[in-house]
Amino acid sequence: MKNQMKKTSLWAVIALIAALAAPVWAQDGTGDPNKLNSGKVKTHKLTNAPRLATEQADNSGSVNTDPMFIADREAIVNHVMAYSHLIDDGRLEDWFALFSDDVEFVSSGPELGTATTHGMKDFRELILNRYGKPTTAVRRHTQGNVHVLEQTATTAKLRCYMLITTVPDADKLNILTTGVYHANLEKRNGKWTITRWYIEADAPLNPSAVPAGAEYIPDPRFVIPGAVAGPVKGLISIKDHPYTTPASAPLYSLAPNWFWKDIDVVIVDYLTDVKSAVAMLPEDVTTVPIPDMPGYSAAKQIWAHYSDSSFGPYNEMFVVIPCLYKGGMYLYVPLIYVDNDKALAGGREIGGWPKKIADIRMERAGNEYRLSLDRGGERVASASVQIGEKLFSTPLPADKPVSLGFPYSLTFPLPAPNGKPQEMIPLPTITIKLIPGVGSDNPAPEVAQLISANWLVKGDFYGGSGSVAYSPSDNDPMYKLPSLKVLDAMYVRGNMTLAVKNIKVLEDLLKK
Repeated sequence: MKNQMKKTSLWAVIALIAALAAPVWAQDGTGDPNKLNSGKVKTHKLTNAPRLATEQADNSGSVNTDPMFIADREAIVNHVMAYSHLIDDGRLEDWFALFSDDVEFVSSGPELGTATTHGMKDFRELILNRYGKPTTAVRRHTQGNVHVLEQTATTAKLRCYMLITTVPDADKLNILTTGVYHANLEKRNGKWTITRWYIEADAPLNPSAVPAGAEYIPDPRFVIPGAVAGPVKGLISIKDHPYTTPASAPLYSLAPNWFWKDIDVVIVDYLTDVKSAVAMLPEDVTTVPIPDMPGYSAAKQIWAHYSDSSFGPYNEMFVVIPCLYKGGMYLYVPLIYVDNDKALAGGREIGGWPKKIADIRMERAGNEYRLSLDRGGERVASASVQIGEKLFSTPLPADKPVSLGFPYSLTFPLPAPNGKPQEMIPLPTITIKLIPGVGSDNPAPEVAQLISANWLVKGDFYGGSGSVAYSPSDNDPMYKLPSLKVLDAMYVRGNMTLAVKNIKVLEDLLKK
């Protein structure tokens, strides 16, 4: 062969199709009397695979009346035809007896390359690996178009078309490949035997392990110049890694500040019962007591449309519970939904916000909003809000507090004046960042942290009235935070930012 065959590698073991339909690339056999006649390699019109050179077939039209020649011809054809019957019947020892002890076995086909074994030992190992295991599948190796190319008193060359099919477990018939069998035979001790068998498959088949001594030539179309055999170390390092998975195609980029521009936020404040609220709050977090209404807790249903953001445009809906943690007031987020996978990934991976994908609709007609959230084609939450008069705008005055009447004084407390105009209003939230572990039937969390984030909002703030509704859903249990009385509604038009440094771990729950 023009290129010397190299010893098999791990790639060769993976790539070879063993036994009768194993694909390989045919090479020119110039100068080797045991190889087929030389000739230009042609291209198969269906697979674009290089084809074995076509034999001259000099004796095809000759008439030989010698009885021994005719008897040898019958024996040669019968011997090769036995190949398919014995392998399909599972009579492997009788099948091995068709070949000489010094047999050369070559398998060739597109994509997977060419593999060659020498001698019965490696040949048996290869075949038994592929066909030695019990199976209920029905195999058929069909031969046709038999052509004896050359025949002497002691040698012969034969080729025939092959069709390999299988019927696994009484299922439909599967055609595995077509191709050509090429055989070299010798007459030894008065009996014909196969000394070389060359399988030229038209289509790639499943690979099998091959003996360590096999020779292998890869498909030249799949050879990468300069490639080395064996494992190659990956290049992704946590020292310089994306801030999301998949690392090879990050959904979002980490920046010092995240932004949301031209936001439309609709809020409905309502009362729920304390038992329902605490069922969704973490330990060490408490509800905000309402002195005149013991047994009640405040809750918010928030809808938002972001025309542009660090994650692109999207809609968002969440419910929050005003709460206290170590004397500080926060908004705890038990359930939150978006319609953008970047926002979902960023929220979950950085802040631990329990975001899910949903169909969120925010339809405005005049000063009225119609809002709905569907999951799996079913309505989960809805709201209706009528926008009222403006309450205030940012910046807040430097020395004079903005006075909000009830119930806004309860549901939206503003920061006290600090001597400077306040461009942004802080909205501190908390949630549980939970990442499960692995390695057991019931793995403990790998990460369990109480996370705070200080959102900053600026713009125009309007009052309003509204209503909320939930539908029972075990997967999205907003209905378990029922609305007992709507207090007010609010509409915000403006911008929002969140500095990554202002996302903090309040408590490592695994250390408790």
